[in-house]
Amino acid sequence: MKTLFRDLGQWLWNLAPANPILVRVVYAGGRRVSHLWIRAGYLIILAIVVAGGVMLTQSAGASLASLAKSATQVFETVSLIQLLMVCVIAPIFAAAAITQEKDSQTFSILLSTPLSNAQIVLGSLLSRLYFAFVLLLASLPLFCIMMVYGGVTGTEIGLSLAIAAATATITASMAIAISVIKVGTGRTIFSFYLCIGLYLAVLWGLSTLPRFIPPESVLAPAGTEKMSWLAAFHPFLSMWVVLNKTPAPDYGSVAHYGFPRAEWLAYPAISFIVMSFVVSSSVVLASVWFVRRGGKVGEPTWLGRLLSRPKVDGGSGITRKPRHVGANPVAWREAKTKAAAGSGGSMRTVLVLAGAVAAGALMVAYLRGMATTEVRLWLKALVGIELALALFIASATAATSMTREREGNTLDLLLATPLVSSQIIWGKVRGLFSFAVPMLSVPALTLAAFVLVDLLRGRLFSGPVIYWDALVAVPLATVGFTVFACAMGLQNSIKQRKTVAAVLASAAITLFAFGLLGFCAFGVRSSGSLQGPAAAAAAFCPLSIVLMAMDPQFYFAQGALSVSAQELTQLRMVALVGSFVSAGIYIAISWAIHSNMVRNFDMIVRKQSA
Repeated sequence: MKTLFRDLGQWLWNLAPANPILVRVVYAGGRRVSHLWIRAGYLIILAIVVAGGVMLTQSAGASLASLAKSATQVFETVSLIQLLMVCVIAPIFAAAAITQEKDSQTFSILLSTPLSNAQIVLGSLLSRLYFAFVLLLASLPLFCIMMVYGGVTGTEIGLSLAIAAATATITASMAIAISVIKVGTGRTIFSFYLCIGLYLAVLWGLSTLPRFIPPESVLAPAGTEKMSWLAAFHPFLSMWVVLNKTPAPDYGSVAHYGFPRAEWLAYPAISFIVMSFVVSSSVVLASVWFVRRGGKVGEPTWLGRLLSRPKVDGGSGITRKPRHVGANPVAWREAKTKAAAGSGGSMRTVLVLAGAVAAGALMVAYLRGMATTEVRLWLKALVGIELALALFIASATAATSMTREREGNTLDLLLATPLVSSQIIWGKVRGLFSFAVPMLSVPALTLAAFVLVDLLRGRLFSGPVIYWDALVAVPLATVGFTVFACAMGLQNSIKQRKTVAAVLASAAITLFAFGLLGFCAFGVRSSGSLQGPAAAAAAFCPLSIVLMAMDPQFYFAQGALSVSAQELTQLRMVALVGSFVSAGIYIAISWAIHSNMVRNFDMIVRKQSA
């Protein structure tokens, strides 16, 4: 028996604490400058929010009650920002565990070592979660600062950190599973990001419906929302309960539902943490099985053979119909392979179909008598989500356009052809354009359908769901945004060697640009100004132009304004003109980026090949 326990303890010790992959990654990663900057940036963002919130909420002669209320508001903001950053950072760290081995051509060597499947998976997962958990622990002193002012308890801080840790664990375990099963395509993780976004957005939208709100839910002291059944399955909804925005009912009032529904309602945060651990354990076990058994990239699978088209053979020995390539073979290749986005092509199809189904359901509800204001609210949310996802997929695909050539060892073949840099870049651009058009057409067609219905019902000029000029302003402005994001993504794809680095750089630049413009637009709206030049600033942010063009009265009513009919007409014209101006400026910037890429393409490629 003693020998059994000793062997079991040695096995557990080698599985996690002394795992060679865990020790190597933690030791080497802790000394990398890039990881240092990530940790510093993470803490700087939280520190700025905490310091700014504390400084703004302090005033001379403020009472303890007001200080406690202000500290509570700062804690809410910091908790939500931390949870959002964890959702972004954890999958990147985890997916890189396997993709870096594949990119460095060391994954096969790793499989040939005496390490077991469990050691490979757990070592990769725990080494990446180590960095995420260190970030969470590093933020603990910032939370403790807010306890000095009152209004924040240790239980709330502990639950908020636990929810963030559970979110990091489940997203990282799924990212590891995707990387292991696909054996290391860096593009796969970005489809995973899309799934995360869809999951969070769909569940958040369903949580607002009355049928998903139990009758036992109660209102917060100064709130208007109630807790949903879905709070235990959504990290942000669970965090909302911890922050007392949507209080959970007492266990006695929901005990009649039985296990586990009663626990989901009474303790949604704890339920989310427990279920995240259970799901993560199941995903890790599945990943362990797939390490040396999963299908490898490039090898035929039973599903691929089932869906493959039969070859043509008319007795002449020709097994494939001839195809007309055109003047630019790169453009033809990109169009035929859907920008070679891998699973991004399937995610694009899912997005188009889901958008069409959602638009059809909303149209049926409108025709059956749903209030115009409610339909407009759902339509704004639907179009905003569709455009955000389309922008994300297009920019991520652009950022992988050249890095996939390097990772697939096809860049040298491409450079050995008679094609010059301008043909290669333009072919990539045309491929990205053909890839993004179907996604951008879904919200445009949705808006057109509602405008047509209002025209047939005689309501286009008297209380429509959306105004006709939004049909021009929204697609025009979003095309400019998408062209700019794709240009930035393609430029980073040329400059960066790895897919993850290219997408991160592209996403950081795009989010910073649009985020800064969004803050400017929010400041203009909050200032209460209806002047044309001031309001036109909103046209340079994707979210602002959608809200402004589809519902200008509500957008500017947030600034405590009373919008007259004349001012409403002025705002509609400002949104229309601003969309033309912003689209022109973004396209001009994108053309300048394109010219720079063509001019420096050969030099960058030679430098990377040296």
